[in-house]
Amino acid sequence: MLKNLLLVLDAGPIAEQARELALSLAQTHGAGLTALSLIDTAPLHAGEAAPAGGSAFLEARNAKWEAEWLEGARERIVHMREAAAAAGVTVSSVLAEDDQPDVALLNQARMHDLVVASSDCHLGAESRPHDTHWLSRYLADAPRPLLLLTPAYRPQAADAGFVVLAYDGSTSAARALQQFAFLGVGHERPRKVVAIHPDAAEAGRLADEGAAYLASHGLPAQPVPIASAARPRQLLLAELDSQHASLLVMGTFGHRSWLDRLFGAATETMIARCTCPVLLCH
Repeated sequence: MLKNLLLVLDAGPIAEQARELALSLAQTHGAGLTALSLIDTAPLHAGEAAPAGGSAFLEARNAKWEAEWLEGARERIVHMREAAAAAGVTVSSVLAEDDQPDVALLNQARMHDLVVASSDCHLGAESRPHDTHWLSRYLADAPRPLLLLTPAYRPQAADAGFVVLAYDGSTSAARALQQFAFLGVGHERPRKVVAIHPDAAEAGRLADEGAAYLASHGLPAQPVPIASAARPRQLLLAELDSQHASLLVMGTFGHRSWLDRLFGAATETMIARCTCPVLLCH
């Protein structure tokens, strides 16, 4: 049962959508919400060549950057508090400066049931190019599941579309089904368990296995076996599109997971094209 959420608060356009989603979840589940504003200070500590007498300039520039990042973070926290009050949601806030933002996120996540974030976070200045390295490092040892919004995210009505649960029989996929069942997120929507395997019999067995687990928790799901040797990412994306999926649930790591690492170079298309939120479980 979802009791408390941790939102990674940022200024990107999808980060704003993540804020709205977190508020909606908190309202629906009567959960508390913590807004975490992360500032990645690594650029301030990175060695940078400077001409003679240039060190004073670099120090002044870095101090200016840090002040601007802090001001922006505080403004976002104020706006978040205002939005939460309007929604009737109890919110607390944390502002963390760290040159290892994934560690700061991990420390905060331990006290929450679910982390909500977007992959377009800048962790400081909006002019700084965003990346997903801090998220991939968090997911490598994530204590809590992550609900991620990608740049292709498109909001849908609360009751629209299927929840698609990707199941390959790996440990991480099994945990993802369990986290979905226990959290209660997306339970109001119909569900499909998608299993992809070159062998039709094995695809069917896996889909049935995942659906049976959910059914044991009162969450009936349609098994969808896909027998194909094609790239599973492309097959899964096609299935998400055809079902107008409202949520994708999957594990991020597994000893034989066909999804590999979500943020690896081979899965860039997953991040670029997934239009629904993704519930990721280690």
